[in-house]
Amino acid sequence: MKLGITGTAKSGKTTIFNAVTKLHADTSLYDHLQEPNIGIIPIEDERIDFLTQLYQPKKKIYATVEFLDFPGISEKTEAHEFLSSTSLSLLRTTDALVIVLRNFSDSYLDETYGKANPEQEYHKILNELLLNDLIIAEKRLEKILLNYKRGIKSIALQIEEKVLTTVIETLYLEKPISTIKFTKEELLTIKGFQFFTLKPMMIILNSGEENYLKNQSILDQLANNLPIYEFTGKFEMELSRMEKDEASIFMEDLGIPESAVIRIHKAAYILLGYISFFTVGEDEVRAWTIQKGDNAVTAAGKIHSDLARGFIRAEVFTYQDLIVHHNEKTIREKGLFRLEGKNYLVQDGDIINIRFNI
Repeated sequence: MKLGITGTAKSGKTTIFNAVTKLHADTSLYDHLQEPNIGIIPIEDERIDFLTQLYQPKKKIYATVEFLDFPGISEKTEAHEFLSSTSLSLLRTTDALVIVLRNFSDSYLDETYGKANPEQEYHKILNELLLNDLIIAEKRLEKILLNYKRGIKSIALQIEEKVLTTVIETLYLEKPISTIKFTKEELLTIKGFQFFTLKPMMIILNSGEENYLKNQSILDQLANNLPIYEFTGKFEMELSRMEKDEASIFMEDLGIPESAVIRIHKAAYILLGYISFFTVGEDEVRAWTIQKGDNAVTAAGKIHSDLARGFIRAEVFTYQDLIVHHNEKTIREKGLFRLEGKNYLVQDGDIINIRFNI
């Protein structure tokens, strides 16, 4: 899972990045850099901890999430200079976008960048994303029409032309591409373009300690567009550097139910429609991430391409059954151990072993 963090200059993107990765990226000069900060961290999962205690493997492996923190968008930034070409390419490879909006006061920032205005920031960022998508779509459509003039007019090109025309019309209306209802075939046609506004997005409202949990009107207004979560970035960054017990005390005082790390992981799973399944054994206990609705062959391929290619059956039982019965032998005796075929839809918490032959 790869999440791209974007926002305007000094919105607190890098502070949020530090809070969720527990890294120490520079928060004072970062807006002058050209390339993103990158952090890859494990997704804490109590189920992995329980399975590790039970199986005593040589190693345990959590699922991971990669965060890319991109330079901030300045008021002086031209639309076509939204990000460097390298950063744009990296941002297109992300699975989802996290838009950080400034909602805190600071005398220097207020004077230099103006007072916090989350709604205005959101529309500025959205417009940048829309414009970059429009540039890509129009360039491709021009090439298709040029091919027509040269006598190249395949069915595939005609389908692509139709889809891109709809995309361009929608972008001109300042609407994200995600608002279009595509068929599976149409989505496959434009998948390679990695359009920004086709990606899942969420908003983080980065509030100050003084106004945290006092912004319901802002949350309501922005929630009409995308899923939104309120953080207090600077405080969360400080919490991430404390011992767990100490952090819990401060979180309770401010009314923060869970750390930024846990909240953003949960939000990302919901946004992307992800679930986790597990493989267990003496060598390792491991979590794997797939999309809800993926079948057993897809899960097998996630582990190794050979398992998908030579798939025979999936041996399946659930984490909940293991919680109740504590060992595989009892699970088998209770008839809770199943053999599933290629079309079995994997469920969150499934423990799977793949039978295969190449």
